[in-house]
Amino acid sequence: MSGIPDASARAIRLLCEDVKAALARGELPADSMADLKKVLDETRMRLWAAMEAAQSGDPTWVQEFWMHRAAEVCLSLVQHLERGDLDRQAPHARELRAIAERLAASLGPGRG
Repeated sequence: MSGIPDASARAIRLLCEDVKAALARGELPADSMADLKKVLDETRMRLWAAMEAAQSGDPTWVQEFWMHRAAEVCLSLVQHLERGDLDRQAPHARELRAIAERLAASLGPGRG
């Protein structure tokens, strides 16, 4: 079983090299890579969370991990917006605003 992580890591590295080469040759439009990036980001987070949860023995750890990670991303985005690093009129700004409002409603009123 110890070879599985090594084989998986090699396969992922090869995939990344293949994608990079295809992008360099112009065979893959950069904008079509959004889905692949999303899948890779989610896979990385799920794998890390699963490993940490297995080590912690706490079944609620994964939930807390996701909430903490989401809070970090949101805070970073707020800081970039407040500094003016990001354009509030960018194409995805309206979508982000709608998602943020939905998230706030889903969380409900704060405690205290």
